[in-house]
Amino acid sequence: MGPHREGVDSEEHETNGRLRPYRVAMDGRWKLEDLYEFPHTFSQCYSFIYCFDSELPARDRGSLNESLSSYPWRGGYSYVNIYSRLYHQIPREYRPVVKSISYASPGWLDILLNVDVALQVAKSVGILAASAVGAAKAYAEINKYINQVSVERKRAQVQAVQLTYEQHKIFMSMSKDMAKFLGFKSVEELHQHTGSPEVSVKLLAAHYRRTLRLTEFSHDGKAVLPESED
Repeated sequence: MGPHREGVDSEEHETNGRLRPYRVAMDGRWKLEDLYEFPHTFSQCYSFIYCFDSELPARDRGSLNESLSSYPWRGGYSYVNIYSRLYHQIPREYRPVVKSISYASPGWLDILLNVDVALQVAKSVGILAASAVGAAKAYAEINKYINQVSVERKRAQVQAVQLTYEQHKIFMSMSKDMAKFLGFKSVEELHQHTGSPEVSVKLLAAHYRRTLRLTEFSHDGKAVLPESED
């Protein structure tokens, strides 16, 4: 989630009509680190979907697209930074804020946010949980091919070159496959934002890793993410 100080404005957020509470049911034996990891991972998935798979406004779409196209995309540090940039592209009135938490049996975590985006996160978790084997295979194939392309570039003694027709075609196909396993609808728009299907597939792979972590919380019975407001 965002900085804790945003919590002091929760009443204002709740009444301005933009944020509404979304309740995650908590059960099972939570570790201390889970109380950080779950909200943090949920916030990253929320930021990804807000910026790339919703019609809600980003603060500076041009700046975001520029950073995506110029990013080195090597190592975990790059992904930490890009998720921070995605979070800060969300206008303050749409950023998730923890409203309340009760660790009992059953317990709950109430988050003030855009509920439509939260429901999409929950649906992504459900879709991935139902297709875990296929998604894991697709993810492994993505990593294998990214490494193959990297080796080819090193042999050519270049850091980055324009994709060949075949590489472009394969990355496009891999993007569509991974998007399907995540319930991600805006693949073509993502390519427009990144300017490269290679960057797109790397982003989708990063989103897969984070969504997978949420499915593990769900599978372990620690968190239940409602897919509707009923």
